[in-house]
Amino acid sequence: MIRITKKDIDAIRKPSVFDLGKTILYDMCRAHPEHRKDQEIVAKIWLIGRSHAAAIERRRNTKHSGTVFYKTDVALKMRKKPIDSWLGKIQQTDQSGSAETVEIHKKLMDLFHSITGQDNRSLASKYLHFHKPNAFFIYDSRARQGISKVVPPLNKIPELKTKKCDPEYRDFVRRCVWLRDDVQKNLGTGLTPWEIDKLLLKITDEIRDRNIKVEARDVLDNSS
Repeated sequence: MIRITKKDIDAIRKPSVFDLGKTILYDMCRAHPEHRKDQEIVAKIWLIGRSHAAAIERRRNTKHSGTVFYKTDVALKMRKKPIDSWLGKIQQTDQSGSAETVEIHKKLMDLFHSITGQDNRSLASKYLHFHKPNAFFIYDSRARQGISKVVPPLNKIPELKTKKCDPEYRDFVRRCVWLRDDVQKNLGTGLTPWEIDKLLLKITDEIRDRNIKVEARDVLDNSS
């Protein structure tokens, strides 16, 4: 298991070229938090999805495309669901990792599945995160890979009891909570969900770079 160090934390807290883009998305969701107007719904789902490699139109299960898809399939169905009520149960100051956040994530996943025929697990986590940044952890395949390297086996991590959830996201949240608490305990600093995402991506990038170097060295050894 890789241990997180102060050097790792300092690295992810340095300014990034992506910081302004993230701020714009946070500001958009703060200024337009509701799901009553098609323009606001489409702007948020389109920009968050496209900018985070989780576009809702990917492999969609629908006969519509382009503007018609976003208006008829996405905006209409999202407007009919009580998303604002779901999010209203979560305060901006709430700490991430509660059972309620996992249950809301499942509700949004189910909604996306009714639109696309896909789980859209990653998109659901990212969409919720930008509306409630302190409450929702960001999930995708790279974060899943990274979290497995820095936490103990799942059977050694506290359970998270929920009424209804996506097990994959629930267990990812369990791992993120363990990592957050471990960093707080050992390094004396708190991590936001966004910082945890940056940390996990840093880890996966480092693993990839190491593997590339090993593969390159093996090729040289075999050719000599």
